[in-house]
Amino acid sequence: MKTLIEATGRGCRIIPLFLLALAFLLLLAASSAALPQGTAVWTEESWTERIEQQGEEAKTRLSDPVTFPLSDNEPSSVIMGEKSYNYSNCTAASCGSLPGNSSLQLWFQKDQTWMQYQQILAGESVTLIAHTPEDGSADLYLISYTNSSICHWSIKTLSSYYHRLRLAMQETGRHFLILSQGNNPGNALILDVLPRPSQTATVSLDLEAVRIGEAKITVRSERIKGFDVQVNGVFFSSDESDGSRDGIASFTVGAGKTQTITVFQRAGRDIVNKSEHTRSFLRDRAYTLWLA
Repeated sequence: MKTLIEATGRGCRIIPLFLLALAFLLLLAASSAALPQGTAVWTEESWTERIEQQGEEAKTRLSDPVTFPLSDNEPSSVIMGEKSYNYSNCTAASCGSLPGNSSLQLWFQKDQTWMQYQQILAGESVTLIAHTPEDGSADLYLISYTNSSICHWSIKTLSSYYHRLRLAMQETGRHFLILSQGNNPGNALILDVLPRPSQTATVSLDLEAVRIGEAKITVRSERIKGFDVQVNGVFFSSDESDGSRDGIASFTVGAGKTQTITVFQRAGRDIVNKSEHTRSFLRDRAYTLWLA
């Protein structure tokens, strides 16, 4: 019995030490699991560039192109005239300048649909998708049917990428958009720009609600380089869209509604360092998402 008591005594002395060690290990494991892989912080300020632009005389503007690969960014559908096709079922015969081939291409993008006709209100903007079969420069022409005026922009393009641009329209009426490279013209787009409802209309309209406006988003990271950015599942920008792998990507989104910003890197076919950030954005405000 003495031996048993001594053994039990040793056991009593050992068990507390074991429990302390076990508790410490469990606490350490729990603490490690609770540590985030990276922190995300939003900052917000007035969009100074937008305020300055609003003070200037209203005019049509074209943004700089943002490059992106077509792979994993294909449209879900393509609209040609009055017909809509699933992208996976598109052929050169049905969809003409088919996304993914080596021809000159110009499209409107709305959500995950690419089309060749769009209708907007004056002051709103449209998203253009451009592609050229050769590296170099291309010419984009905006032709007004109303007053026969022509706007011209020269853009730098890469044949292995597609390019997204934002075109803000002020002049009303029917417009035609044509992309050319060298002496080769591409397909034409039709854009109808409608005048805004008059303030003297019999029906009271909240013009601020009609023109939702935009907010500027900038994603910055010292740790993550070469990332892509999606908005609501649609590719919008990348770290390298300006030709520099600096951990910075800027773009604009529609204000007044909730948006999901997804940031991720590609490692071969794998997606790494993916994070999603959902929030609403106010009109004419500049937001910065800092990723540690």
